[in-house]
Amino acid sequence: MREGWSRKVYEQSVSSGCWWYTPYDAGWDGCAEFGADMSSDEELRDIVRMEVKLGCVPHWARQIVERSINFLPPCGHYLFPQPYLEVVSAIGSETASAFIHGCFTVGKERKQRMMDYVFCLDAWLAGSGPGAPARELAALGHQGVDWQAVCAELWKVLGDHTELKDLLVERLIHSQRWKLKERVSDEDGAWAFGRDQYLGDYSETGNPASQYGYVGRAAPAFDEARSPRIRKLESRLAEICPDWEWFGYTIRYGWLCAPKAFRYLERLLWSVGQEKRVIHTHDHPMGTGEKVPRFLQCEDTYPDPREATQWWTSFSEALKAWWPEKSGHEDKGSEVASRLGEPTAVKRWLVRLLVRKLEFRDQRHIVSGRLACCSSAKRNGGAGSE
Repeated sequence: MREGWSRKVYEQSVSSGCWWYTPYDAGWDGCAEFGADMSSDEELRDIVRMEVKLGCVPHWARQIVERSINFLPPCGHYLFPQPYLEVVSAIGSETASAFIHGCFTVGKERKQRMMDYVFCLDAWLAGSGPGAPARELAALGHQGVDWQAVCAELWKVLGDHTELKDLLVERLIHSQRWKLKERVSDEDGAWAFGRDQYLGDYSETGNPASQYGYVGRAAPAFDEARSPRIRKLESRLAEICPDWEWFGYTIRYGWLCAPKAFRYLERLLWSVGQEKRVIHTHDHPMGTGEKVPRFLQCEDTYPDPREATQWWTSFSEALKAWWPEKSGHEDKGSEVASRLGEPTAVKRWLVRLLVRKLEFRDQRHIVSGRLACCSSAKRNGGAGSE
């Protein structure tokens, strides 16, 4: 690089466009706030040097950097490890993905399961007994669940109606319907859900397309927080619910893409039934939190921690071994090697860039969640947290 390693050289590079949800997302100077220093990052300097030697970066490679690598899930996603394998396949095929399984993206079947639970809550809120919704869901044959047992247990957990319970359940129903309508999947692009429900004013600009999965047009956005109905609900809840600050946060941030989303719902409903906070959560630790039984028959959708750690280690090591020019790619039968195919200068640069980005995937837990989120929020308007 004729100009050496500098802010200008970095900012003019394509390599500068993939650091969402890392300290580097705050920029050359701003990253210092999160304990990082780009000027002394020799690996990043060498990655940019590789890019410069390419001359012109192909359009497909630029798209992979700015979409696939940039918006890899920074925290747990129920599809793990699919998003990481998809970016490797994109590099290998030299074709940018049409859909990115990033933050907030969920499949149609997962949305349908949440719709079933929301239907049960709607029936409880309407004053129905557990038998009627159970018979309807059983008739639909949804996913082999014993709905008679689920509804019977749910009605026990929620107990008798009170104003506070009714309002909390109503707010929870609205929040889940909003998530179903706004968050995208590759099958429906979010447009197939909630067409008959007003869940906030529609935004013409929508959510950033590639960040939320759907490439080609902006994902829909609906301003739930400013809905007169929601303002009225939350105003009343703030008056009568001593733990409303916790309930409000927990309801709003129950993202369906989280590996334990249904278990999260189960535990939240347990607190609703008692009209107070009684559970431990990562964001709000509680040393004496109650142990909540499984009553929704929600299957586990998160990986075994030991197996996930082993996979991550093998995946990272395979990527690190693949990109150097001196690498013989001996393990051509590995999943990483088979997806990447024959090495090229562009592929080597992309894989090395991906490796550097994934190193922050491990470091994210060193930097506090609040700080890590702040850098991405400045650019993306506050994406929230899974």
